[in-house]
Amino acid sequence: MKNHYKLWTILSLIVVFAAGAISGILIEKHILIEKQDSRTERSNFQKKPPTRYPTLDLMAEELELTTEQREQLRGIFKNNEERFKTLRKEQFDCLKTIRSQLNQEIKNVLTEEQQVKYEAMIEKYHSQRNKERETLKKQSDRKTRDKGEQK
Repeated sequence: MKNHYKLWTILSLIVVFAAGAISGILIEKHILIEKQDSRTERSNFQKKPPTRYPTLDLMAEELELTTEQREQLRGIFKNNEERFKTLRKEQFDCLKTIRSQLNQEIKNVLTEEQQVKYEAMIEKYHSQRNKERETLKKQSDRKTRDKGEQK
């Protein structure tokens, strides 16, 4: 009789183990993979290049512009390019002023020891940011170079 209980106990453990394994596989297949897919979709969405305003060449081709119209549009683009540059410079100067005021307000709250740590923290941030910019610039240059080789 005792062997009979051992057999049922072992069989019960095997059934529970098998049920757990099957449940784990199904959960991984249907839940975890779906989460990964949604993350992948989000990351692919973020990697898409931004939509750009049509270039002069694209407009000329699709709108079948005359040479005179191309020249007029080229002038318009050039004038507006200068306006955009001016606007970006004004925005940069304004943001620089605001950041400077923000840093000063933060420093007014901190002790001298905290200010030193804060400045080191900000310097570290600037260093990391510059490295990221350099990496992005290299990637952009590489993509531009690769596009030129493909043509």
